[in-house]
Amino acid sequence: MKGIQLSLKEKIGQMFMVGFYGTEPADEIETFIREYHPGFFILFSRNIRSIPQVIELTNTLHAMTVLSPFLFIDQEGGTVVQFREMAATVISHMGLAATGQPDNARRASRILALELDACGFDGILAPVLDVNFEEKNPIIGIRSFSDDPEVVIRYAKKFYQGLQDSGLAGCGKHFPGHGGTVEDSHLTIPRVDISPEVFSRFCLQPFLALAREQIDSLMTSHVIYQGIARNMATFSPDLIGRVLRGEFNYQGVVFSDCLEMQPIKDHFSTEEIVTRAVRAGVDVMTASHHLDFQRELFDILYFKVKNNQIEEKRLDQSLSRILDLKNRYHLLTTRKSRDGVLGEKAARSHLKQELKLAEKSITLLRNELGLIPLNRNRKVLILEWQKVKATQSLSQADDTALLTEMAGNIFQQVETRLLKLDGSVPEGILDRLNRFDYVIAGLYSRNPGIASVQSSALKRINEIRRDVIVVALGNPYDISHFPKIKTYLATYGFRRVQIEALFKVLTGEIEAAGKLPVRIHGIV
Repeated sequence: MKGIQLSLKEKIGQMFMVGFYGTEPADEIETFIREYHPGFFILFSRNIRSIPQVIELTNTLHAMTVLSPFLFIDQEGGTVVQFREMAATVISHMGLAATGQPDNARRASRILALELDACGFDGILAPVLDVNFEEKNPIIGIRSFSDDPEVVIRYAKKFYQGLQDSGLAGCGKHFPGHGGTVEDSHLTIPRVDISPEVFSRFCLQPFLALAREQIDSLMTSHVIYQGIARNMATFSPDLIGRVLRGEFNYQGVVFSDCLEMQPIKDHFSTEEIVTRAVRAGVDVMTASHHLDFQRELFDILYFKVKNNQIEEKRLDQSLSRILDLKNRYHLLTTRKSRDGVLGEKAARSHLKQELKLAEKSITLLRNELGLIPLNRNRKVLILEWQKVKATQSLSQADDTALLTEMAGNIFQQVETRLLKLDGSVPEGILDRLNRFDYVIAGLYSRNPGIASVQSSALKRINEIRRDVIVVALGNPYDISHFPKIKTYLATYGFRRVQIEALFKVLTGEIEAAGKLPVRIHGIV
């Protein structure tokens, strides 16, 4: 923008979004920030200990660079939140679509934005625009609104409007779509082989719709669409330049997904990463983790511009879009600062509204034995499995139970057993199944591997207890592994409000109002 003069190093700094470890920047991080002036920061749960602490951190970061940096947080709602239960979680995108009311997406994002703004953030990395048309998708699943592009568009537009209502920026992801993959881009570079017609309808359409809305920013995916583009999207001049900028006339900021994902570092040198991203048309390169890698990216881009390998006018194109974004959110004229006391009051102040959203999402797919509602005075066995994050291997599982605490507050007699993620069921548990009035199996799968392990064990349980009550706390697709199950509910996530809403349905306090927003092959 006119009137703003930046050195070459400061211009380059604006083209990076960086993350770091710790609840405050260490001395070496602070030195790096003051030297390179990164334009954007991304914060994660590792940076958050409490509401006052994170407000102090965001205030510090906003004051540290030549131009006030833009602070993003990966807070989609549902499974992807960074504050755990300290601030609004609302419910997952798929859970919002299950309510059948697009305005609920607007209500949810407004809640998120109000609380995150009070904590000092400028934007949220959402909505997710991916159409989850591949049931075996290991990374998107309930993060997507639906497998129907039109449903995704309706809810994504409303979600973005809610952010705008509350003064926070949005970032649609992951261009041109991550919903058709069977591989996780954190672990490998996914390849998707589909026709141009399917690509246009099931991948591009939501991005086209939100580009027409001139959403503040979009994030690329590290996905290769074979036969559509030669390079993965993050490094594709064709997808970013010809399609997004040309055909879609998109004028907002384009972020890369994190360039520190291991498959990227395994396949490309740091120099190749910088060169390919900039030449493809990426405005902001994201490096979420390590200082040495971030510094190397900065230095390589600086060297290439100084030596005329990349023209400075290319940087100016991105800089113009970046400054426009910052100007819209008043970061060129003010240093955003938030009060810790007011922030604490705002955090989780919308819990009742969150619970109402969750109550409208719980979906009862099967109640063939008429078990629902359950009698609170009966003896209940809760079965769950160890948990792993989406990008972890089964060997990294931990002993997290999601249903136990709330079940103990509702039923008079509750026993919980946590099973290993190896497909087995100890004989001691099988022998005792018939001692309980109800057996509730809480499944949590984010990928086909976990789903397969859990279903193997559940089939053994179901041989003894035909009346086992199955609750999908993650992907609703799990039912495809046991199509004859008699009682099946989907919560689309495991946050506090979703578990509370689930037990309200189980005990008949409310009726299940949700409708499945995806098709499950061979089931529904």
